[in-house]
Amino acid sequence: MITSMIETIGRSFLKGLIIIWICFGVAVAGAEKSEVIERIVAVVNDEVITLSDLNAALAPYEPKIREMNYPLEKEMQVRFKLREDIIGQLIEKRLTDQQVDKKDIKIGEAEVSRAIERVKSLNQLTDEDLRAQLKSQGMDYDAYRREIRTQLQRNRLVGYEVKSKIVITDEDIQAYYDENKEALGNKPLETLRTFISDELYQDAVGKKFTQWLSDLKKEAHIKVIQ
Repeated sequence: MITSMIETIGRSFLKGLIIIWICFGVAVAGAEKSEVIERIVAVVNDEVITLSDLNAALAPYEPKIREMNYPLEKEMQVRFKLREDIIGQLIEKRLTDQQVDKKDIKIGEAEVSRAIERVKSLNQLTDEDLRAQLKSQGMDYDAYRREIRTQLQRNRLVGYEVKSKIVITDEDIQAYYDENKEALGNKPLETLRTFISDELYQDAVGKKFTQWLSDLKKEAHIKVIQ
C-alpha cells in the first residue's frame, strides 16, 4: 500500500509530466491551522529539512490514509513507514538541488512560462483556472513558478548526469529481441526497434539514476533526527 502511494510521486524529476503533479499535488505546511513547533528532522550536508517541510510533503497523503479506515495500530504503522519514505525523498531532492547550485544550472523566465503553458494545455485549463486551483491549495502564482523552475532545473541536472551518458546500441536491441522474441509476438525486429530501444533506455535511466543517487549519498553528510 505504502509503495503504491509513494510511487504516485516517486522520484518526480524523472517524470516527463512532473509539472502536472506540482499543479495538483502541492500542499503547504499548516494547512490544518494547527500550530506546529518547528524542529529539524534531517541534515543534508550543511542544509536542514524541517518538520514543516515534512508536513507539507505528507499533507497530500492524509486524505488517502483517513479513507482507508485502518485500526489505530495499523494506521500508526502506515504513517511511520510513509514518514520514513517521505524523508528519504526530501533528502534526495535536497541532494539534487545542491548539485543544481553547484553546477549553476539556470532556467530562464521564458522556459518557465512555456512549461506552465504545457500544464494548462494538457489539463485544458485557462490561466484563471490554474490560479484558482493554486489558490485552493494555498499556493500563490509566484510560488508555483518557483516550483516549476526547480523541477526544470532537476530535470536538466538528470539530463546532464544520467540521460546524456546512456547509449543504446544495435547490439543491445538485437540481444533484447532475441531473448524476448516470443513474448513480443514473434514480430519482425524492425517493427519493434523503436519500442525495444525505448524500453532499454528507460530501464538504463532508472538503473543509472539509482546509482547516481547512491553515489551522492555516499559522498554526503546525512543525518536523520528522529
